Amino acid sequence: PRSLLTGVAVVGSSIVLLLAAAALLNGAFSAEPLPADLRKGAVVAHLASVLLALPLGISQLVLPKGTIRHRTVGYIWIVLMVFTALVSFAVHTLNPKGLSPIHLFSVLTLAAAPAIAWTARTGRVQHHHRSVLGLMIGCLFIAGAFTFVPGRALGGLGIRLLQGP
Repeated sequence: PRSLLTGVAVVGSSIVLLLAAAALLNGAFSAEPLPADLRKGAVVAHLASVLLALPLGISQLVLPKGTIRHRTVGYIWIVLMVFTALVSFAVHTLNPKGLSPIHLFSVLTLAAAPAIAWTARTGRVQHHHRSVLGLMIGCLFIAGAFTFVPGRALGGLGIRLLQGP
């Protein structure tokens, strides 16, 4: 049902946002240096755009639809998602020699972005909503959760956060 998927997108994306913010703040105030990957330009740009897109996407799902605010924030969100996807192709932390399976989320984003904008402009609200939920759940929640696995930069910061001082 629509409300269940919306709930999954909102709660899942909120968890990813809060974990990322907590891990990054902990890393920033820690005596230990940030992981090397978090000092690379492409990773910083990718992470920054995701951290902007997450709260905007969440707000889009919970606030009223069809308003000027919804349309404006929606266009900003889709631009951030496209930027995030494009920058991801310069991030090679999982496979230093090229792309990794997680880059499929970037391809999905680049394919879905024009459809999301087009279905909104042409009034195909249900298709638009399903496409947005697909990106929120797949590319922000699920792909975001994969950034917290051990061995990845945010995963390492998350472990540091759990271990405490």
